[in-house]
Amino acid sequence: MKNKYANIAILMVLSLLMLPLAAQSQGRFGIRAGLNVSNISFEGLPDKSERFGYHVGIFADLPVISDFMSVQPELSYSVKGTAFEPLGERQTLDMNYVDFFLPVAFKLGSVDLQLGPFASYLISTPDYKVYNENTVVADAFNKFDAGLTGGLSFNFQKLLIGIRYNQGFLNVTKENAKPFLSEGKNSVGQVSLGYRF
Repeated sequence: MKNKYANIAILMVLSLLMLPLAAQSQGRFGIRAGLNVSNISFEGLPDKSERFGYHVGIFADLPVISDFMSVQPELSYSVKGTAFEPLGERQTLDMNYVDFFLPVAFKLGSVDLQLGPFASYLISTPDYKVYNENTVVADAFNKFDAGLTGGLSFNFQKLLIGIRYNQGFLNVTKENAKPFLSEGKNSVGQVSLGYRF
């Protein structure tokens, strides 16, 4: 697991080192928004299923090698979490994050292949209600997450359609919630519509 953290850190440092080079060339900026389908790998939740949310953000496309490779930093607000059914009643665990993506994009004609690290900060403060024990676990989740993102962007002049998958590598559960939820990691699939200025 430590090797995964080290790999993420190395990818982020290398991507950051490319930014000054990319900034010397003409970059483009844009906005994107779309659907999240998220889940958290909790073993303790009954009848766990996907939670639907959304994301909205701003991004840049900064060329490193013209018509071949660019860095595409992005800052977005993202509604994640999971759904579950205690006592047969569907509930959602809502976890709202600010995400910073730093993927490298390889341009294959009108399609961008993207891969890189991301870091997230939890800005909501969700509690967890233990239904069979009538208990509320306050401040149950860690604030920071990090992982890898990968996806494709289909470009139509200024418009784009993007699909990507984000896998968190950090446990989101604090010690006080582990007896009820166990450890858990975020996983999010995203479909988005964007516009480049």
